[in-house]
Amino acid sequence: MNRGKQDVISLLNQSYSFLSISGKNSDFFSSVSKDAFFFRGEAASHMLSIPAGGEITYTVPVRFTQTRLPYAVLCYMKSGEGTLSSINNASFCSDEASAASQDASLVLSSGDLLFFPAHTSCSFATARTPFTCEVFYLTGELLCDYAPFLCAETGFFCDNRANLDGILCQLLDRLPALLPKEDALSSLHISAILHLILSTLAQSAQPRQDASLPAHVAQMKEIFDTDYQNPHSLPELETQLGISRYRLCRDFSKHIGISPLQYLNQTRISAARSLLRSTNLTIREVGIAVGIENTTHFINLFKKSAGITPLQFRQTSML
Repeated sequence: MNRGKQDVISLLNQSYSFLSISGKNSDFFSSVSKDAFFFRGEAASHMLSIPAGGEITYTVPVRFTQTRLPYAVLCYMKSGEGTLSSINNASFCSDEASAASQDASLVLSSGDLLFFPAHTSCSFATARTPFTCEVFYLTGELLCDYAPFLCAETGFFCDNRANLDGILCQLLDRLPALLPKEDALSSLHISAILHLILSTLAQSAQPRQDASLPAHVAQMKEIFDTDYQNPHSLPELETQLGISRYRLCRDFSKHIGISPLQYLNQTRISAARSLLRSTNLTIREVGIAVGIENTTHFINLFKKSAGITPLQFRQTSML
């Protein structure tokens, strides 16, 4: 086993304290099956990667604490039940963030999907065994960009697969097969899939505020949602809605959380994803179809949103 993998094992052993596993398996390494769980080592910091991950099964009652784990965690429950409590996260990768904590407790069961940012501490206990889950330990500089959107309310993200996009679930199911492969192409594939999963989850985690929106903001949002294929400018919207462009921009940003242009581009990229998955349109044609005629600009916007180019997205979705 190389030094990189040994370092990952050491970090996980230091971060976990098993309180009981029927008197055995006192550290992380001995608690996982080497046939279903893999230690890969850390990749370059600019990539999203999985230093360790795979399937974990507890056939007997288990209790453990996770303390200041240096990796983010993406976890999917497959069977059994468990209780997660004393969740504490010091920050979301921001130097200005305070060390305020969040306490919460939730019951986990089949189909639940969770995400924790790095340096999260928590306690876990099985409630019904056998308990099986897929766990992916994540690292990479760009995780800091996703965590505030995924974890703003409680310090963690939790949802059930039944509520998630079908393509996202397919991507989750592809990750385990890639973990034993350590070649450069597989690492790039893992990074691309993680970008797609986290960006989709981040979008789903945003609050829906339409019911309480001022009328002119709701109208503006509806225009972007239904007519994103056409060009829009603040002067034109000012005339159409009878509200000054400055107030439109200020109120939209206040109630939606991002600027009108950012929201419009976000809507266009979301539509582009659907077209890339479901049609044979060229990249240029997809860009034009969603209202972005400059192909280079479209590719740059897509990559900024998804972490990969439109062509890479299409290739990943077809695998």
